Amino acid sequence: MADDVLVRSDDRQDVSSFAMRARRHAPVVALCVIAGLALAFVATMFMPRLYTAAAQLEYAPQERTGETPAQSDAARDAQIDAQIEAVQSLPVAERVVEKLRLDQNESFAAKVEDFDDPNVTRKQALAIALLEDVSVSRVGTTTLFNVGYTAANPVTAATIASAFAQAYLDIELQRKIEQSRSVTGRLDQRLAELRAKVQEADAALAEFRVRNNILNEPSSTVAEQEIATIQAELAGARADAARARTRSAAGDLNTVVGGTSVIGSTALADLRNQRAEIAARVAADTARYGPLHPLAQGAEEELAAIDAQIEREEAALARAARVESSTAGSGADSLSSSLSAAQQRQARNVAAGAQLARLQQDADTARQAYQQLLATGIERSADLTLVRPDTRLIAPAPVPARPSSPNLAINLFIGMILGLAVGLAIAFVRERWTRKIMNVDDVELLLGLEYMNSIPTVRSSIESPKTDDPLEAALVHPLSAYTESFRNLATTLGFAAGGRGAKVIGITSALPKEGKTTTAINMARVLALGGSRVVLLDADLRRRSVTQEMVPGVSAGLLQVLSDEVPLQDVVHEDRTGLHVVPLAPGSVGGPQLFQSSQFDLLIDHLRQSYEYVIVDTAPILAVTDTRLLLHHFDALALLVRWNQTPARAVRAAIQQINSAGETPSGVALTMVDAKVHAVGDASDYTEYLKDYYAQA
Repeated sequence: MADDVLVRSDDRQDVSSFAMRARRHAPVVALCVIAGLALAFVATMFMPRLYTAAAQLEYAPQERTGETPAQSDAARDAQIDAQIEAVQSLPVAERVVEKLRLDQNESFAAKVEDFDDPNVTRKQALAIALLEDVSVSRVGTTTLFNVGYTAANPVTAATIASAFAQAYLDIELQRKIEQSRSVTGRLDQRLAELRAKVQEADAALAEFRVRNNILNEPSSTVAEQEIATIQAELAGARADAARARTRSAAGDLNTVVGGTSVIGSTALADLRNQRAEIAARVAADTARYGPLHPLAQGAEEELAAIDAQIEREEAALARAARVESSTAGSGADSLSSSLSAAQQRQARNVAAGAQLARLQQDADTARQAYQQLLATGIERSADLTLVRPDTRLIAPAPVPARPSSPNLAINLFIGMILGLAVGLAIAFVRERWTRKIMNVDDVELLLGLEYMNSIPTVRSSIESPKTDDPLEAALVHPLSAYTESFRNLATTLGFAAGGRGAKVIGITSALPKEGKTTTAINMARVLALGGSRVVLLDADLRRRSVTQEMVPGVSAGLLQVLSDEVPLQDVVHEDRTGLHVVPLAPGSVGGPQLFQSSQFDLLIDHLRQSYEYVIVDTAPILAVTDTRLLLHHFDALALLVRWNQTPARAVRAAIQQINSAGETPSGVALTMVDAKVHAVGDASDYTEYLKDYYAQA
């Protein structure tokens, strides 16, 4: 496997693996958090004490006379935001500097020493510096907002905070007064213009009345009544004239119909009645006495007199009819002239009335506008006497009893967060770039080999162990999870030969001190305790760890057997578990070339036939070449890796050495695993669940 493949892949991470990694890095993270808290505490102790005092203001706009306050929430919020910004403005700060005479205060002189802008006065520079310590904040969604100032002296903080609030109110009051005065001035100017307009309208109305001789209001009803009366009189006059003309015409013709004149009168009727009587008498006398009789002639003379009188009466009536006709015609003409004059007067009155109404309307409109504006001006004048800012002071700034800075709780929280962040960063770097083998994913992804088993430490896998010796613990606690891990490894290696069953099993590692000898001895012992015939062969020519642990005082061993100095049965030692051990005697002369001899081949063949399992404890792969010479004898080879200790590069180098000999490790087993913080994906992952299952002898 290439050496540059050092970064872990996260494709196969799960919750248990994540939890294991978190537990593994927990001490580092906890240490960083503790360090962050400690640094925050120490820094807080050395920070200068600052005090913040706050005056409270409320936005309460003044209600003007005659106005209905109707302001939406959005408009109100916008106004409050504007008020907050205005409090933090330079004019307010300059007013505070001027009012408190801060430019003469030596403690504030240091604030403007570094301010070297020639275009800014000292008061302005001090005001700018003052604004750096001012804070204005709204109280939730209410109309209240706080004006705060932070200083090293609590009294100074309260004084300046209250001064800022009062200065803002003074400026707002002055602005409102000036605004009201400006509005009042414009109202006065407009009132003067409207007053002149009213006067002009009244003058035009009076001049029109004089010019048109209109003393009273023109009434179309009176004119109409006059015209109706004249029209009625004219109709009567015209009727009389017509009758008069008829009588006059009848009189001129001297027309008589049925013995009676067309035009008659009482006198004329009497005369005609008399004539009829006389005519009847004439006819009677003539008939009786004859025309020459005096009575007849007297009657004739009376008839002639009556006829003459009738003619004179008719002539008089004709003259009277002509006079009456002439008089009636003159009256009708006079009435007709009066009607025309009345109609002309009505037309003039209508036109004058319309123009007069327009002039009167103009005058009334101008007067109404003047009166309305005058009322508004009076209201504005009244408001000017009661004018106040839209913001009012609720409470001045009290002198703070406790410092606002530094805040120990906040600093500790920040220190904890920073420590946690640093710890997580360190854990991330350690996890992402570590070169150690820690779990099944590391074995498969970094080494490319099968994961076989994990062997925990005694303390992490046995509660209250009776011994800390890893060799004795397997015997003292035969049913513990610790001992079970060796059975599990032996079983796995037993099936590692392609189903044929492994008899000769090699135990090796990349580096020394990876638990190789402990694993070989305990695995051989648990197999022997299980009733199998097992022999343990010490093949580590330099360390002879198996020999030193089990039969340290021997004088002959494996090399003497290969040199035909002693027979095999003389060097085999039986352990109390029934395990047979072939040791290496101290001071033995020989080298790894003995593992290539025919005697060693014969020895291995003999052991195959005599035992069910042959366990060979070999030297570390990278330390010497001895193990590579033994590889072809093994049915299974377990490559041990010390958990969270052995570098992945060293293990890959050992695998390359094994591959160069034409062999491949059967798998990798992790040793000295802390089962309390380790999750590997096999049965050891559930140690916490299974601890009550294992017997604690």
